[in-house]
Amino acid sequence: NYGGGGGGGNSYGGGGGGGGGYQNQNAGGGNRGSGPSEHQRDADGSVMPIMDLHAFVQAWTIKARITVKGTIRTYKNARGEGRLFNIDMMDNSGDIRGTFFNETSDAWVDLLKPNHVYKIRGGTIKSANRQYNNCKSEYEITFNRDAHFELCQDEEAPKIQYNFVKIVKVHPNDPPSIEETDPNAIIDVIGIAETIHPISNITVKNGANAGSTIPKRDFLLVDKGGKTIKCTLWDEKRDLFTEDDNGKYVVAMKGCRVSDFGGRSISTTRNSTVELDPDVPECFDVRGWYEGRAKGDFGSVSGGGGGRDPRIMITDIKDTGLGNGEKPDYFTVRVWVTYFSSEKTWCYVANPETKKKVVQQGDQWYDEATSSYVDKVERRYVMSCSASDVTGSAWFSAFNDQGIALLGKTADVMHELKETDDPEFGLTFEKAIFQPYIMKVRAKAETYNDETRVKNTIVEVNKVNWLTGAKELLASIQSYNI
Repeated sequence: NYGGGGGGGNSYGGGGGGGGGYQNQNAGGGNRGSGPSEHQRDADGSVMPIMDLHAFVQAWTIKARITVKGTIRTYKNARGEGRLFNIDMMDNSGDIRGTFFNETSDAWVDLLKPNHVYKIRGGTIKSANRQYNNCKSEYEITFNRDAHFELCQDEEAPKIQYNFVKIVKVHPNDPPSIEETDPNAIIDVIGIAETIHPISNITVKNGANAGSTIPKRDFLLVDKGGKTIKCTLWDEKRDLFTEDDNGKYVVAMKGCRVSDFGGRSISTTRNSTVELDPDVPECFDVRGWYEGRAKGDFGSVSGGGGGRDPRIMITDIKDTGLGNGEKPDYFTVRVWVTYFSSEKTWCYVANPETKKKVVQQGDQWYDEATSSYVDKVERRYVMSCSASDVTGSAWFSAFNDQGIALLGKTADVMHELKETDDPEFGLTFEKAIFQPYIMKVRAKAETYNDETRVKNTIVEVNKVNWLTGAKELLASIQSYNI
């Protein structure tokens, strides 16, 4: 037993003596019935189907599989700050969202495991907030200190149910694919993790965690349609595999968000589930296709290109007219930075909250975007650099996150070095040149003073991983079947 509570065996008591539950203020009330369906009861008659739960039930117990377990996150509202995490639970009748707050979230976050089955009781049932909750039930549960989870056998609840969406249509009569799905839609997808990138970091721009860095892992997923899509794993999901596992796993992702940034891409959310080699028919189907396919590169529905080596050479930017279409083009290059334009403007002063430029008025800073003065400012990169490969060179623009990745210091730190004539300012730029990077670039033609030029903007930059690069080069050589 953890934290007190009744029960024995494989049970985790949330404290305070067992059952509890929502105290009925209107016994027998409500329009969803006063008890569980008899044919769905557990052997001892104590378990209700999830879809029979409602706000007026006096005491309840469900047996369900945790299909999604989020991470603890902070929130702020009119009543103050706090912490919470969510779980989604599923039985044969449907699924329901549960939420733990503050001390209760701290007590349970490490004990509950996704894809495990529990007998559950102890919490307040209320109407679901559809802004954040996509579960089938009209209600959701707030777990309190009387929450009780008893571990059960795996077969006592159904497996995770998927509704897979294909990356592209294989047949004309197939349902809409990811390529045709609206941005921000939540979907399920399955495929092979074909090209796995090392973990990289991004800087949070807004919200309570603005300014902090969080890790992520990108990889390309391919299914039987022969097209890849860029996927991003956040939180602890990034550690499910490494860049050495290319082509090793079938990955099933439930509850992923679709983005139209640079084509189509998907990413996990706090409420997503990721399984490797799941026990579903689609897993064996896509594995058989992948192992029996003809070798060769894949196309992509994401902006960076697909295949084992989606990169282009610098001369391809001009030779293929990238950036001259109605929409921007995205591509990846492996280059050596040869020069930073540090003599000209390389940063600007910004409001940390809005990231908008501020102007100095006396000893104060004024944000024209919000028509307000700000007490604290930050400097953010807006720089240009020249980079080369064996075919030529080109100019690239870099903003704050990319500038930090290239130089290893924030713009505030660099500003301080420059203001104090510290030689480390120039040395920082010198150390960053003639270093190899993998850059994802956005190319789009812009017109200024009646002159149209293609602007190449770095959207992501990582140092070269030599092990991964060697494996990609070997795979490219082998694809020629020499």
